[in-house]
Amino acid sequence: MAPEMIVPQARAESGTLRSEEARLRAYLADRLHIRTRFAPFSDVRAILVSAPDDAADKGLIVSTETTVAERIYLYVHVAAHVALGHHRPLDTIVEGVPGVVRLERDAHAHGEAERLARAMWWGTNEDLAAPRRVRGSAILRGLLARAPTRSAVRGILLALRAAYYDLRIERALSRTRIAAWLRDALCVTAVVSVAPQLGDA
Repeated sequence: MAPEMIVPQARAESGTLRSEEARLRAYLADRLHIRTRFAPFSDVRAILVSAPDDAADKGLIVSTETTVAERIYLYVHVAAHVALGHHRPLDTIVEGVPGVVRLERDAHAHGEAERLARAMWWGTNEDLAAPRRVRGSAILRGLLARAPTRSAVRGILLALRAAYYDLRIERALSRTRIAAWLRDALCVTAVVSVAPQLGDA
């Protein structure tokens, strides 16, 4: 994991985030043969254990300390490692917590995976990309590329979500395009907030 990964103070684990996380975890299982389990790690975020045969199942053990947004990022990042062949012929990839020092070889592999994960996240591959309604928004992507504006966007979206529920207008607006866009924008903002390297322009 990249050292830039941070844990947010306020969690925005909406239904949209949870459904995106479930969708990506299913993709890892169905297409990449990666079975996900959870364990109470304190010093790592995830461990990917691979087998010599690509057709054999791989195991991804994710820390129970991770947020939903962190897990979304981890799944895209791990998929990038697999696409780059970092798991072959037989390797264990450890995704550390911020501040953990890596070997030079590991730092290079993780840097490559970060670049590919960013391309996947904003790309056209529906399986691993951010929600379609917002990933094409140059304005949102520009705002998420910088820490001050990313923080402001996240605060505004959280305030809008709170108002949406506090004013009890969710029934009237739940099926509208604007509500769907806001849900997806909050999802993407939450993920980029815990993994700012995905927001780099």
